[in-house]
Amino acid sequence: MTDIEIASLSRTGSTPYFVFCDHAANAIPAAMNGLGMPDDLLATHIAWDIGAGALAAALGEALDGALFTCGFSRLIIDPNRALDSNDLIPATSDQIPVPGNQMLSSAARQDRIDRFHIPYHQQLGAALDDFTARHAQPFIISVHSFTNRLMGSADDRPWKLGMLWRCDEPSAKAMIRHLEAATDWPIGDNEPYDARVFNYSIDRHVCPRNLAHLTIEVRQDVIGTDHDIVRLAMVLADGVRAIANSRTAMMKGGAP
Repeated sequence: MTDIEIASLSRTGSTPYFVFCDHAANAIPAAMNGLGMPDDLLATHIAWDIGAGALAAALGEALDGALFTCGFSRLIIDPNRALDSNDLIPATSDQIPVPGNQMLSSAARQDRIDRFHIPYHQQLGAALDDFTARHAQPFIISVHSFTNRLMGSADDRPWKLGMLWRCDEPSAKAMIRHLEAATDWPIGDNEPYDARVFNYSIDRHVCPRNLAHLTIEVRQDVIGTDHDIVRLAMVLADGVRAIANSRTAMMKGGAP
């Protein structure tokens, strides 16, 4: 048992939109002593996706959809990584050592998997099963954030948002077009990360169910204030609804 939530389904909503965030929290059980990390480092991107949980909540509210969020820090174990991934339990992150993850025994590693990774995905899978049973055409949205700059870079990453895709390219491309029309921002197409290389939670739960979906990456300075978060959530919600309505029209044989 832990003194933090593994995951939370905090909204059920009335619409067919399911928003989830793998890296919403930086919480670490008290018994783990912060993995030997100072609080100021645990507040940075190495421990969570800053602003992503708040954006996911605002988007879920704007869409009147479901909201599912992870309750633990990715430094404990990354729920968006496969069990054979080299950075499943990072010994270092952004070149910063994580003392509590150094030289883990096989038993300690398996304990992290059993206590955090497995139950998180059991809960996410169960939530999606229930959701898809209640909605004829569910639409899934995964929310992440990324740092303004790469470690050691003098320049900001050029994209304000990125849409990652592998098995639902049409939805991603449609959202890129929507964002380009609604903003003057450069929008990444499988940038700053490529979902064809990794997007574990979507690959595990969403693609096999053949569900329409988006994976949204937002640069952290774009969601630096509550006002920014609400404003972006409204822009994204408009795009999600337009994409879903277009898909529905196409399925019915009408014009999108």
